Amino acid sequence: MNETWETAKVVGTDEEASLVAGFLNSNGIEAQVESQHSSEFPTDFGALGEVHVMVHAGQLAEAQQLLADSDLAAETAETEENEGE
Repeated sequence: MNETWETAKVVGTDEEASLVAGFLNSNGIEAQVESQHSSEFPTDFGALGEVHVMVHAGQLAEAQQLLADSDLAAETAETEENEGE
C-alpha cells in the first residue's frame, strides 16, 4: 500500500523535528522526519534549512490540531509564568 505523506510542521532543526515527531507518535500518529540538511551547508540556506515532520495524509488534520493545541498550551503556560514574576 502506497500512502501519501504530508507535511504537518516545518521546523529549523533535526532535533526539534525529532521532538515533534515523537510527540505525534506518542499520540498515535505515525510521523517521520524529512530533511535535506547537510552539515556542509549553512542551516539557514533556503529549503536546506527546513526540516519537515511528515504524517500520513489521512491523519494530517488530527496532527495539525494536536500541534496547535500543544503550542497554545505552551504559550499559556509561559504567559502565566511571566505574570507570576
